[in-house]
Amino acid sequence: MKRTTTLGVLFATTLIATGCAGGGQPSSTPAGSTASVTEADVVYREVDGTELGLDACLPEAGDTPSPAVILLHGGGFVEGNRSSSGMGQMCTWFASHGYAAFPVSYRLVPDYIYPSQIEDVAASVEFLRANADRFAIDPARIGALGSSAGAIIALQAATQGEGATDSGSRLGAVVSLSGVADMSPAAATLGEPSGEAMALMLAYLGCTDITTCDGAAASPVTNLDPSDPPALLVTSKHDLVPVEQAQAMDAAMTEQGIPHELVVLLGGGHGAQLMTPRVEESILHFLEASL
Repeated sequence: MKRTTTLGVLFATTLIATGCAGGGQPSSTPAGSTASVTEADVVYREVDGTELGLDACLPEAGDTPSPAVILLHGGGFVEGNRSSSGMGQMCTWFASHGYAAFPVSYRLVPDYIYPSQIEDVAASVEFLRANADRFAIDPARIGALGSSAGAIIALQAATQGEGATDSGSRLGAVVSLSGVADMSPAAATLGEPSGEAMALMLAYLGCTDITTCDGAAASPVTNLDPSDPPALLVTSKHDLVPVEQAQAMDAAMTEQGIPHELVVLLGGGHGAQLMTPRVEESILHFLEASL
């Protein structure tokens, strides 16, 4: 199942000037929101003497465990944290709609290059499954949302492994806000990527030249298989990341028969800036159907 949606939204926001930095926050506070319980600074992994943490925004206790969504911030792989790129606001927003949300820290470039970030996300998924009772979540229903650089990481984490998406480090659904799908040499031909964005991508890959870099291994578009989870791909016509990147992922997922939806906003906007009320509604419908 595949659907393409074009939303006629013109943005007055100013784009952040750094390559893949994700700014902004959810644009609305849902009416009738229920209270959320937030647990901060939970260590989910220690690596190279560094503790990696997550925060938890939990919906009010219900009769059944909640589905969970991991939130991955932007910042061009070199900056940002789990409270930036609107992640803190998204955390409580998801909880108000019945989802347990977990902004997650991951290691940054240049000290850590790919696949360190993917390993961190995998560890966070495994941690949540092992602690499902603690957070009152359903271990079989864990998805991820990423903004900008976080969207690249989310898409790549979602395409790791094969088979069932309800165990191990597999994700059950993924939402990409301005994600890059292809980091192979072909990336330079998808739209008109800025030099700064290309430099950030190369730094993430630990390369100096796109023509000789083995970016295909880190590209979600080349790691897909039919067992991978459903995806919601959100971008804008004049995104900082060329819209052709999302279109490439759309085509590849169609070829693999993976359920997904491509949402293209008219105008500009990048990462969490794309969280208009219409996009928020699309995310909720997508997760309800996928998780």
